[in-house]
Amino acid sequence: MNLSTSGLIIREFHVGESDRLVTVLTRDFGLIRAFASGARSIKGKKQAGTQLLSYGNFAFTERKDTYRITEAECLDVFFALRSDLVKLSLAQYFCELCGALAPEQDDAADYLRVMLNTLKFLETDRLPALQLKAVLELALLSLAGYMPDVSGCAVCGAKSGPMGLDPVGGVALCQNHLTGRCLPLSAGTLQAMRHITGAPVERLFSFTLSPAGMQELGAASEALVKAQLERSFKTLDFYHTLSATE
Repeated sequence: MNLSTSGLIIREFHVGESDRLVTVLTRDFGLIRAFASGARSIKGKKQAGTQLLSYGNFAFTERKDTYRITEAECLDVFFALRSDLVKLSLAQYFCELCGALAPEQDDAADYLRVMLNTLKFLETDRLPALQLKAVLELALLSLAGYMPDVSGCAVCGAKSGPMGLDPVGGVALCQNHLTGRCLPLSAGTLQAMRHITGAPVERLFSFTLSPAGMQELGAASEALVKAQLERSFKTLDFYHTLSATE
């Protein structure tokens, strides 16, 4: 079977002397793991198009449940990210998170759009890294079925006033029903979370927050990722190590 679609390389492994095994976030078929023969060869036609963070058009062939990339037309390699170690480490976390949440053998157009928009904003410094990270985390969680319920208090339904986020339950709670594991949510942060989890992809980044509110949002989104997926991410730990020294 032959497949053709656009996609983003979110993971790569070196195989042998000249091949790559890559994971591609594709628009039409979700995550595809495929071999790219000769991709690391200097003269290889698939060299640029199959490296991490390469976005382009791909052709695959499937035989016995194994995919191979037969064509890779590179459209963007996010070159500026590769020259900044902190940005690159954050982009690698985005890729690892997407690899944990995106579907296989299913439409993933929104996942791809969110990833591409976030990487482009990161590359061009158009928005703060903390905002990009929080938006991507909440957007991917929501697309994958882990959308937090921040419409109001999960116990009494209160929609305003001091609130907290229970990252394990994935719900907001008012001050009368807070638990010890809740993280604080100011009114601005709560509104930002409601915006991100309800907005179409093209409007995800259209909000502003104070620096304190952005810190709250970042803490809440990261706590949700760790609690809902019940795992940590080495790329996230590495990013925090690097960003703490800036």
